[in-house]
Formats: sequence, C-alpha cells, structure tokens
Amino acid sequence: MEFYDLVPTNENVYQTFVDDKIGRNPKVFKFISLINRIESSCSISLDGSWGSGKTIFVKQVKMVLDALNQYKAKSDFTDQQEEKVTKVFTNLCDKANSVNSIKPHVCVYYDAWENDSDTDPLISLAYKISKDFSSEYVFENAPKIQEVVSSALKTIVSGITNIDVNRIYDDCHFTNKLEEIEKTKTLEQTISEMFDLLLPEHGDRLIIFIDELDRCKPTYAVKLLERIKHYFTNPKITFVFSTNILELGNTIKKMYGSEFDADRYFDKFFDLRLSLPQIDASDYLSKLGYWDADANLEIIKKIIVNFSFSMREICRFLKLYELAKPSQTALNNFYYSDASRKGNFILEGCVLPLLVALQLTDLKELQSFMAGRNPKPFVDLLMDEKYPYIQALNIHEMPIYKQKGDACISDVITSLYEKIYNPSFHCDLSLYGNNLNIIEFQPQIVKVFHESFSLISKFNRNEDKK
Repeated sequence: MEFYDLVPTNENVYQTFVDDKIGRNPKVFKFISLINRIESSCSISLDGSWGSGKTIFVKQVKMVLDALNQYKAKSDFTDQQEEKVTKVFTNLCDKANSVNSIKPHVCVYYDAWENDSDTDPLISLAYKISKDFSSEYVFENAPKIQEVVSSALKTIVSGITNIDVNRIYDDCHFTNKLEEIEKTKTLEQTISEMFDLLLPEHGDRLIIFIDELDRCKPTYAVKLLERIKHYFTNPKITFVFSTNILELGNTIKKMYGSEFDADRYFDKFFDLRLSLPQIDASDYLSKLGYWDADANLEIIKKIIVNFSFSMREICRFLKLYELAKPSQTALNNFYYSDASRKGNFILEGCVLPLLVALQLTDLKELQSFMAGRNPKPFVDLLMDEKYPYIQALNIHEMPIYKQKGDACISDVITSLYEKIYNPSFHCDLSLYGNNLNIIEFQPQIVKVFHESFSLISKFNRNEDKK
C-alpha cells in the first residue's frame, strides 16, 4: 500500500488541497472568507490537537491567498499549480463570497518552534518578515523601501541585543547605503512605517501565520505573545496562531504556576478563538482510497473513532497495521478448514489492528489483552454485530439469546476472545449451540500473528524512546 505522507511539504500542501484528501477545503474557504472581512488589527487563535493537520491547513490558506494575489513577484508554487489552486478555490466560492471579492493579502509563515532558541522572538519575527519582503518581492520604489526595512531591522536589533546586523544585511541582500533612523523613533513607529511602505505595493493586508507556538519553551512563547501584542499594532496586520490551546496553556503555566488562569491570559492576545474540527474518519479513509470494498473498513473506522486518533495518528496507525501483517508465505504453511479460515480473517481484520491501536495508546491494556485477561477492547470493537463474521454466528438463534437478549452479545464476543487467548477454553454448547464453532483459531497461526506484530511493536517502542 502507498501511504499518504502528512509532512507539510509544498507538494503535500498542494496535493491535499487539489484532491481535497483531508476533506477540509470548505473550511479553507470559510477561513479565507473570514480573513477577507477583517478591516482592523486582529489576532486569531486556531485551536487543534497535535496531529490534527493545523500546519497543512494554514499553509493551504497561505497557498490560496498567494495564488489569488496577482501583485506578488514570487511563489512557492509553479504557475500551473497556482492556476489549479485558483480553479479549485473558485469552485468553492458562492455569490456572497466570489473569488473576485478576495482582497490581495501578503502572507508570511513563521515557525515559532524553529526559532525558539533565538534571544528575543521580536528579532527573529521581524527578521523573517523583512527578509520575506526584501528577498521575495520586487518593489517599484525599491531604494526607499529597502532603506526603511533595513533601518527598521537595525533599530529593532540594536535596541534589544548586540546581534551582528551586518550578517542580517548580507542575508537580506541589501546593497544600498542606509541612513540612520531617527533616534527618537520608537519601535512601534518603525514597524508601522515599514508596513505602510511595503503593503501598498503587494497587498491590502499582511497575514502572519504563527505556527507551533505550543511546542516552544515557555519563556519564548510568552515573550512572543507579549512582543506581538506590544509592537505589532498596525491595523493592516492579521495574526493567525495555529496552536493546541490546551498545550499552550500548559506551557504558560510552567512559568506562572499550575493555578494560573491561562484562558483569561489568552483573552489579552486573541481577538477570535476558533477551533479546527477533527476530520471525518469515513470521509478521510475514502479519500485515501483505503479498502473501499473491504469488510475491514468498518473495523478500521471504529478503531479510529474509539481511540480518537488525530489525522497524524490515523496515518501512523494504518502504516503500522500494514507492516504488522504476517507475510503470506508464513500463512501458507498451514492447512485451513472453513472455520479456521474465518478465524484468520478475524485475526487479521479485528485482532491485529486492535493490537496496533493499543500499542499506540495504552501498553498496560495491550499486555493484559494479549495475556488473555482483558476482553473489553475486543468486545467494544465488535458489539454492534456489523462485522460479517459476527453476523455469521447467528447470535439471535443461540439459546443464550432467549435468556438474555442483546445483552448476550458481549458474552459471545468474550467467548471468541477466550478461544483466541485461552485455547483450552470450551464454551457451554447448551448456551451457545454449535454456532460458535463455525469460527476456530489455530494456536500456531495466532502465534504467527503475534510474532509479526511483536516485530513492529518492539521496534516502535524503541523508536519512541529516541
């Protein structure tokens, strides 16, 4: 199977949008429509759990806004890709929000985690913005703009630390002789003047995407928020913080104490607090083309829902599950009756993915499950009887069903679990009849599945410790 890679490279950002593999294109459209309506200084918190696809989402928003901005000089994507992006976005638009109504926005993406070793976040953020403007855009009145950008950067840097400004000038390719900015000019005035000169050339507003803030060191995260609040007050700037707000709150509490009210603290910085919803597991698996016609698909969906897997966790789970399957060569060494063939399908389609899910989430429960002491995960997975091999048991015809009704379903599934993990188990035929015997599990084959899974689980645990 070809696995879908969630690393937010340009190619993945582009392909997930064009094919709508994540099913979030309507959310991209709504978010851009919201940004397009903002007329004053605004700070937005876009909340999502780790692995929920926040980085890909904001990079898709940036990609679309860049594609729609005809005044830019350079892009991360080819002309053909931008044309396709524009076409896809146009198809999402409606009469109230046509593609022509989207204003030109200049976008900057800033990975806070990559920069949290810097002395002061204001320096690296200002440097990132200045470098993007000066090295990626062509300006009609370049000498004046380069002078202001370079002077602004020098003022910011010199006012805070003794960093080597010459190195920054070299990186930014500044060649003009720069005049000293007035000593009395404040940092706020300097930054404001920089944007007043830059924006008219290439857009109505500046959108700054701040990503991975929740992964930063507490001191850096707090400094970045407070610097932005104090210095970036230009009404033409919108900040979008894509972050796990719960984890960011935990980060802040490391500085101010466990009783600190992080929510009230965030209200100082975020004008809007939005949430990126979890993806729909069925829709996502369908778009990945994963087992479209396979009975196991329902089991996979249920595991994803039961364990609340994020988008990143879904891909990791699917990858490990595929790798954990024993080779066909190993399985061909056994004779199969019709009953044991049914048992193999359950081992591969139910037990094995459940083992992988437990390995990713709860090692203690995994150990008790494999030791034959914990049938609950298996029961929870199969309780609704939708799985074909559970339906084949004809539970409604069993004597125990007449006694207990639907409450007996868990007893039947527990009996299956016992047949897997406690081979000496014998069910009471007076309760279950012969129906339960249409599924058998050969201990040698159970061992093959466990050995194949153990290779992946042991490797994965070692990998996690690195």
